[in-house]
Amino acid sequence: MIYADKKYEEQEQFVLNKTIVANKKINLDADDRNEIGGFYISSAEYIFRWLIRGDTLCEVKIPDGEKIYKTTSNNGIFVANKIILTNPQKVDDVLAMKLYKNSRLPEISYFYAMTACAIRGYMKTAMKVVEDKVNKENVNIAIHECEKFYNLRKAEYLVTSKEEEERVNELLQKLKSYC
Repeated sequence: MIYADKKYEEQEQFVLNKTIVANKKINLDADDRNEIGGFYISSAEYIFRWLIRGDTLCEVKIPDGEKIYKTTSNNGIFVANKIILTNPQKVDDVLAMKLYKNSRLPEISYFYAMTACAIRGYMKTAMKVVEDKVNKENVNIAIHECEKFYNLRKAEYLVTSKEEEERVNELLQKLKSYC
């Protein structure tokens, strides 16, 4: 199963069960990830890292004759010029946990994803990632990456409330307890 999420820079509306065409054609040679074009899509094993992007996941179908292109990312990121979205699912802590348990990410991506979970309010999932993935050897990396990711998302206006900030602080306190 493949899931998709629109890039947050794009403000277009997504219609279910109809072919959607990207505003920008794919350019895999672009130096800036924002210039790659197309729609970013991923598989169920990697979608956990995308939870910061929105609160709904959709299954993606690729129209006949269209292609999917793999990016150089080791996080299962693909792009397509045309997609069909079906089966929307609202993300909550239960779905976030399921996505986490099915994920196969590089270690550092889990630190970003747990921060995204905290921002979004999926605290059981965020704390489960801490429990499973953080240890005395990597806790300082986890703290650094959590703070870095949080500050980046705040600068991009993806963190907008005091409640979100408090959840990230709770996560950081849990991480610091490992020191």
